[in-house]
This record gives sequence, structure tokens and C-alpha cells, in this order.
Amino acid sequence: MKKRIVNLTIGLTGLIASFLPQKAEALVCVASCDDGWCIAIGTQVECYCDEDDKPVCLS
Repeated sequence: MKKRIVNLTIGLTGLIASFLPQKAEALVCVASCDDGWCIAIGTQVECYCDEDDKPVCLS
């Protein structure tokens, strides 16, 4: 009986884990402005040129 409960628990754990989100891929962005350029790598990235045309890269 214990073996049956353990096998059922392992099976349910695997089933539930299959529905969980997988590790997110890294994103890359580049800002190329008149005053230079920058690059950002991460799961949430933001790249833009500010008012003074300077590059801003956030991750």
C-alpha cells in the first residue's frame, strides 16, 4: 500500500510540475543613439534614447 501511495504521489507531482511555467529565456536589446550605444540582457529589458540622445539600457 505504501508503494502505491508513493508512486501515485510521484505521478501527481510530475503532472503538476508539467503545468508550471518553465524558466524564462533571456532577452537582449540594444539602444544606438547619437551619444553612444548600450546593450541590456535579462528577463525584462528596456532600451531607449533619452531627451539628450544618450542611450539608456535597463534590465
